[in-house]
Amino acid sequence: MIRIFSTLRQKLLSEHKISKYVLYATGEILLVVIGILIALQINNWNEEKKDRAFEIRMLKEVHKALDNDIAYFNRMIIRYNKLDSSVTRFIKLVHQKASFNDTLYRYGISRWYYLRTGNNYIYNRGPYEAIKSSGLDRISNDSLRNHLVNFYDFQFPRNKELLTWVNREYEEDIKKLESFLGPNFIEVVNGKEEIFSKFPEDLFQQPQFLELLRNMRARARLYNTLISEFIVKMEAMSISIKQAIEK
Repeated sequence: MIRIFSTLRQKLLSEHKISKYVLYATGEILLVVIGILIALQINNWNEEKKDRAFEIRMLKEVHKALDNDIAYFNRMIIRYNKLDSSVTRFIKLVHQKASFNDTLYRYGISRWYYLRTGNNYIYNRGPYEAIKSSGLDRISNDSLRNHLVNFYDFQFPRNKELLTWVNREYEEDIKKLESFLGPNFIEVVNGKEEIFSKFPEDLFQQPQFLELLRNMRARARLYNTLISEFIVKMEAMSISIKQAIEK
């Protein structure tokens, strides 16, 4: 192709057709410029395609992590509901001035376990940090980008602080709970020896136990209120990410 253009230029010069030569040369330059522009546009398309593929891949990772976090917090709600129901049952027995006899023992052991329910606040911000390290501007949707920053850098940490405050007396409550137990004894369960603590018969007559139960129930209900409200925000964030992926 280059040899053909060169031959044509030489022919026009040899025939002294200067005006045609200039016109031809101008056209040749335009063709080169157009070729360069097309090549640049194709390169831009390829880069945009790569950026979009990266954005989708990273958003999918954030979406997956967020959905796993939602499932985890829903499990925590179930645990705190069991704490609430166990406390409520024990409070009822206190009001009935019941004695902790053998008929209540198996029930008491299982319910006592739920009284030890605490908060282990875990969430996965790894995919979001990966996006931050590579540049948040790689998320093309401005609204989604701002929402992610607010969600992971403000709302998640704030929610953690609130729940930590709600559970601030957890360790102390567990110490108080253990103080009500009597000496340990061994019992065979499913062919295996297990160590249990003796429940005092007057457990439900002790006013300190009732006070502790009320504190635990308040903690469980406030925890579930806060975490349920936050799950709604997490689900909204998950929907926004999914829409950005499918756009």
